[in-house]
Amino acid sequence: MSKQISLNIETATAIPQPSARQAIAVPVFSDEPRVSLLNQDELQRTVEQSALNGEFKGEAGTQLLLHASRSERALLLIGMGAHADFSSDELRRASGMAAREAREARVKHLVMLLPVVDDERLAVRVVAEGALLGLYENNFYQSQDEENFWVEKLTIIVSENRSELRDEIERARIVAESVNWTRHLADEPGASLPPREFARRAAEMAQEFGLKVESLDVDEIRARGMGGLWGVGQGSEEKPALIVVRYEPEGARDNDELWAFVGKGITFDTGGISLKHGLDMYEMKTDMAGGAAALGALRAIAQLKPNKRIVAIVPSAENMPSGHSIKPGDVVKTFGGYTIEVVDTDAEGRMVLVDGIAYAKSLGASRIVDLATLTGSIIVALGEHRTGLFSNDDDWANQVIEASERAGEPTWRMPVSDDYKKRIESDIADFKNYGGRPDATAAALLLSKFAQKTPWVHLDIAGTSWYDEAQPHAPKGSTGVGVRTLVELAFG
Repeated sequence: MSKQISLNIETATAIPQPSARQAIAVPVFSDEPRVSLLNQDELQRTVEQSALNGEFKGEAGTQLLLHASRSERALLLIGMGAHADFSSDELRRASGMAAREAREARVKHLVMLLPVVDDERLAVRVVAEGALLGLYENNFYQSQDEENFWVEKLTIIVSENRSELRDEIERARIVAESVNWTRHLADEPGASLPPREFARRAAEMAQEFGLKVESLDVDEIRARGMGGLWGVGQGSEEKPALIVVRYEPEGARDNDELWAFVGKGITFDTGGISLKHGLDMYEMKTDMAGGAAALGALRAIAQLKPNKRIVAIVPSAENMPSGHSIKPGDVVKTFGGYTIEVVDTDAEGRMVLVDGIAYAKSLGASRIVDLATLTGSIIVALGEHRTGLFSNDDDWANQVIEASERAGEPTWRMPVSDDYKKRIESDIADFKNYGGRPDATAAALLLSKFAQKTPWVHLDIAGTSWYDEAQPHAPKGSTGVGVRTLVELAFG
């Protein structure tokens, strides 16, 4: 794993004295009032002049680097868009954009001014979080001609320097580092992160943060009748694993409620015998993003210590074509007892998830959230801005939706009911794994049969787990989506 970003974050009530390689980031809106800075008349005039001259319009996702008058430091204008569109998530992205631009300009000390907000504590948290997320890079296999340059310090200007702001910064650091840990896993090539290595890194993380590991190897997977997980993984030289990591709060009892986060862990997906086309197949290294998010959430939760028992379960395999691969038309028996006809070996994620969900129930999980880069259909339906959410329980669905909104990872509830059951009906087995479009709903319906009456939410993150192009606040690659939602859920 690459080293975590080291960024000293502090709050102050006044802008520090000018110094070399320092920049002040100023939020600028696209409508009036464009900017409002208390007790900073000269700075206010400089920003207003840029706006009046039409040099900077304040549109979201834009920035402009200037030099303040009578100062050696740089002035970084950050576009916030219209006031009506302002949100904590917009502020988080703006902070990430500012941090990336500051690094590009070789700034060591970034000073961030806050816009007028209702909750300054929350604003401090999202600015700190955004900066740490924005500084993430996935170029860890590139040769470096010179030493990487990092922003070393972030000062957030606040109205009152209260002690609780330190707690908000610490929470931001823990969550952002866990998201970046998750992103690194999902950005790893498939060759360097097969299931056994995925399991090893999960165990290494668990040991560092005091979590319990109860993972199952291939012999136990077969002995316990996990035909979905074994069936998907049997075509690869790299054997499958069921990664199980537990968080037990201090004083927890065995009969306390247990929540399960189940994440799809396909470390590379060729489609198996139902081989995918070669275009963009390299992105299938990130088909374990759901599993990485479940583990990343436990990494943060272990440090933040909510009073809830939580287990992360990651059924992990490579989906490869070979003489040993599962074939279309084969029938597997799953850990939950149901049989599934394999119509399409490229519908493998649901095959491993049903064993993960059934295993969660066997551990006594009373509530389940699964996360998976499951279907292309959800991208057609929702694009890349919202995760598809399916559930068998309105109350549990609402809790997850609210957590996702607080986290800045919005979801959209989709239908899952027996209206669509013909899509998964088989002539030879209890179910089949693919029945045509709408596949996102059919896949969710299959998963729901294994959750049964246990409150369950399925998050299809196929559209939100990956940036196809570099963003102002992030590089092309993994987004780490799901980690912040699960952390918010644990504290909800």
